[in-house]
Amino acid sequence: MTEVKKDFSGPIGVLLYSVCSYFAGKKKPMLLATLIGTHLCEYLFIARGVAKSKNIDQLVALANCICFGFGWWLPIKKGE
Repeated sequence: MTEVKKDFSGPIGVLLYSVCSYFAGKKKPMLLATLIGTHLCEYLFIARGVAKSKNIDQLVALANCICFGFGWWLPIKKGE
């Protein structure tokens, strides 16, 4: 029997950015700024090293981290 892998990082990322963008449009940009800041810190401290160890381009790693957070690098890191 084959295992079906379910990847929810895409829909969750879209949902998070949609909610944060809605509040940013209501003149409350801190939630969106916090989300982006968290993903940037995540890239700097974790995802950059994972990408380097797996020979993934740093720009691709940054874009994936901003969009999907830990949903893209965690499976790669666990596969080590």
